[in-house]
Amino acid sequence: MKPKIAITLELSAKEDSQLNFLNLAYAQAIEKAGGIPLHFPPLSSPEIFKEALSLIDGLVLSGGADIHPSYYGEEISAPISLSPNQRTEFDRQFFHAALKAGKPILAICHGMQIMNVALGGSLYQDLAAQLPGSIAHRQGEGKAPARHRAKVEPASRLAEFMEGMLEFDVSSTHHQAVKVLGKGLRVNARSPDGVVEGIELPDHPNVIGIQWHPEKDPNSEASRRIFRKFVEMSHH
Repeated sequence: MKPKIAITLELSAKEDSQLNFLNLAYAQAIEKAGGIPLHFPPLSSPEIFKEALSLIDGLVLSGGADIHPSYYGEEISAPISLSPNQRTEFDRQFFHAALKAGKPILAICHGMQIMNVALGGSLYQDLAAQLPGSIAHRQGEGKAPARHRAKVEPASRLAEFMEGMLEFDVSSTHHQAVKVLGKGLRVNARSPDGVVEGIELPDHPNVIGIQWHPEKDPNSEASRRIFRKFVEMSHH
């Protein structure tokens, strides 16, 4: 049996006709790695998580817009583009439920920020405004992803994922980043400017967060290793 992997969906901000959507690349990457991708819309019933966890073997928290700063005790103080709170709340609860159930979790970009905030951490609301000197981590709306290096901490769980490949180029489309780490987290990767590019939970070795978008680099060996290792971990 192939592992069944839940992937969270983005939610449009229009309340009159809400749309769920997601780059097909996430599902394609899971399928290519040997898993069966399942999409989960941001519904709010607690029963959803209980039922979902009995159906799935792993969880991908996907990318998206910005988490409202109220989730980490701040007010809006920089240029941001908000994701609906309904989606933030769903992903946050799904993360906690999957963590409690011991499911492998791969948190990508917005998903990694959900992971950090869910564990009590905070974010830079806008790197350009709040961290002068940081490199370009995104190109702008409608443009190709930015490219930069990511360097993996050698003694980390992510280093095991990468099987010795500790420095590589990544696709980057974020303007926010981890500021204060959430409880129990440690950094497993950084970009050349020192910005946190990956986090993990030593007490839960099958939970990995990365700030870049491996699904946007399907032909990259680094991307293939991440998805392959994650799907392998999701085997019973």
